[in-house]
Amino acid sequence: MYDGPFLTNPYKLAALVQAEAMAPPPPIDLRRWACDHVKFGSESQFEGPYNPDLFPEFNRILEVLGPEHPARIVVIMKSAQIGGTVLAQIFLAGSLALDPCPFLYVHPTTDNAIRWVKTKWRAMVRQTPALMRLFPQTTSRDGNNSMLYQERADGRGSLLVSGANSEASLSMVSMKRQVQDDLSKWEMNNAGDPEGQADSRSEAFEWAKVLKNSTPLLKGCRISRNYALSTQERYYLPCPHCEHEHPLEWENFLANIDEDDPDSAFFTCPACGCVIENHHLGDMKRRGRWVAENPGATAVGFYLWSAYSHLSSWKRIREKWLRAKGDPKSEQTFLNDTVGLPYEAASESPPWEEIKARADVTGHQRGVIPVGGLLLTYGVDCQSDRVEWHLRAYGKDLWSATVDYGVIDGHISESDTMKTLDALIERVWPDSFGNRRGANLMAIDGNAWTEDVFTWVKRHPSSRVIMVRGISSDQAPLLARVKRERTLAGDLKKYARRFFNVGVSPLKMSLYKNIAKSDPLARGFVAFPRGMEDDFYQQLCAERREAVRKRDGSVEYRWTKDAAQRNEVLDTALYGDAAAIRLGWRTISDPDWDSLAEKLEQPPKEQQQDLEDLLLPGAAHRLLDTTSRSNEMRDATGSNQETPGVIRSKWMTR
Repeated sequence: MYDGPFLTNPYKLAALVQAEAMAPPPPIDLRRWACDHVKFGSESQFEGPYNPDLFPEFNRILEVLGPEHPARIVVIMKSAQIGGTVLAQIFLAGSLALDPCPFLYVHPTTDNAIRWVKTKWRAMVRQTPALMRLFPQTTSRDGNNSMLYQERADGRGSLLVSGANSEASLSMVSMKRQVQDDLSKWEMNNAGDPEGQADSRSEAFEWAKVLKNSTPLLKGCRISRNYALSTQERYYLPCPHCEHEHPLEWENFLANIDEDDPDSAFFTCPACGCVIENHHLGDMKRRGRWVAENPGATAVGFYLWSAYSHLSSWKRIREKWLRAKGDPKSEQTFLNDTVGLPYEAASESPPWEEIKARADVTGHQRGVIPVGGLLLTYGVDCQSDRVEWHLRAYGKDLWSATVDYGVIDGHISESDTMKTLDALIERVWPDSFGNRRGANLMAIDGNAWTEDVFTWVKRHPSSRVIMVRGISSDQAPLLARVKRERTLAGDLKKYARRFFNVGVSPLKMSLYKNIAKSDPLARGFVAFPRGMEDDFYQQLCAERREAVRKRDGSVEYRWTKDAAQRNEVLDTALYGDAAAIRLGWRTISDPDWDSLAEKLEQPPKEQQQDLEDLLLPGAAHRLLDTTSRSNEMRDATGSNQETPGVIRSKWMTR
């Protein structure tokens, strides 16, 4: 009789394997999984196990992210630091643990992806025993795993982490689940639209699930477009006084802010008008519910902002707004990161005729630094037959002003042109107090004729002259040093240390918002001198921001202008702004501005008069006229090393 090991029936084994493969997954509760497995470390305000009572607004989101909900696309448009990454990681980890499948997690860039793996994913695996059993090799050099690709120990699921800028990792793969993180920051890659590429990776699965998660940027950005096509769900809370349900809205909060009252950080009920304060939030959230404002959509979308979070008090939200108010760039950051809404950028400037008419009535004297102009910069643009320069002054509360504009004939490579530009950088200008001051810094466009421009630039110290080039991306920093560029031979280019990228798109949006302001005391006000010709303002207002549909169907926003319209005035204004930013225009404190004004804006001792004389009608104008005539006589004698008639002010009528 045979007493050895019995062989398994191959037909039975095949049937068991087939049954296991075809069996539907058990009911999956991501919320329950989070409660059982997710723990926050000591760096979190909520150290310890995940507590759904603190985040009741997350319950429905996790339900929709579960495989039993029919939604294929889930959109979260949110503030920064409100828990979007936590939700995405619960979706990822819970899916890999309970419903193993190929999972794609896409970040804006590969660098972002690597940083996320190191700082977020690895930490979550180490802190979660259930994940550690599935991915014991996460921190090892297993042959089937790398930084951006990891498999479950049993081979039943995998994680591919990618950057949207890597078209190779967004091709040739099929993914049942995916997270598209920081979606608004995704930019086109060499193969086209990365969002479309990522979406196509899940087309093979009828019940795929794609989470699109991001803080918005500008109106029309990727996350705001996706949210607009979704159910647009907002979290409605019952009023603690009358039980009327309504969402917390930024406009409601803003209407209650009083700059002189530090306690004006509250909402009012739209039904009974009673004040709703921060201490009401916890109870209101526990009784809140999501309400769809576009219920017919197939994609499910959620909007959350900082007012719903225990991580940010309403008083801090008020303080952030008051710091940002009046500066378009800061207002955009606040609206995106704190309110979770896209910023509606100035798509074009106000009509140039309005700006000119206002300047001709209320503007300062051309060629004279107006009161408040404490920093002085040149923005310079090089053309094939001329060099155009724009002298601008800057002061407190992001105030700025055009002082003068002019043209130097000839190409930047010509000897006479360089000498005249040398004289311009040394030129001194009268201010409204009778002093004469030179520019603090010049920013010259080095994008075209780079070597020729650098030949002139290196004649002057980097503290006086920098080279700049415009970067068109909406997300570009306002000013950033060019990375260390090399020649074809591999040598480091000599100008790398003094060459800067300028985020011209956000600077245009700020400028166009600010030149529309008519109140001289408004933060960011832009002043212009009297007597500038029409062409100056036409060039300043030449561009507009338009949505351009590309061949692949994606939409890209670009600044455009009429082909026949020149725009050197706008370009040089932006380069002047860049130079001012380099000098600290946007970061100098109010006390430092006051100290600078006290130092610079004092009449010369030989011209000081009694205060009563200066207050007499017309005294200030007489002082300016006297100073201007004196300066013209001084210029004509060449005592300031200038070349009369060559450094000509454009549109100047004498």
